[in-house]
Amino acid sequence: MNDKDSLIYHFSKFVSELENRIAQRVLSELTAHSGLLGGVQPSEERLLKADELCELLHISTSHLYNLRKKFPDFPIQYFGGSPRYKLSEVEEFIKVQPLKKKK
Repeated sequence: MNDKDSLIYHFSKFVSELENRIAQRVLSELTAHSGLLGGVQPSEERLLKADELCELLHISTSHLYNLRKKFPDFPIQYFGGSPRYKLSEVEEFIKVQPLKKKK
């Protein structure tokens, strides 16, 4: 491979990685701020990431994962393969579910 071919290869690789980063950033911003992907209406409740849910509930992420493990019916939805939560569903689950504290 000569210098010109090497330069073209590395430049195209750089452009490809840049395209992927931009696409990921755009999708992330759209899902976080507008809720317009996948036909979701702006008036519908936003799907939260684990860290966002934990911050609102004032619990640690390990506590959340323990709840998910302990209760298979814990309200969770998958969006693009990533777990997401509706705050209202989780709050309702916590109200209805008898959560026992460890001794």
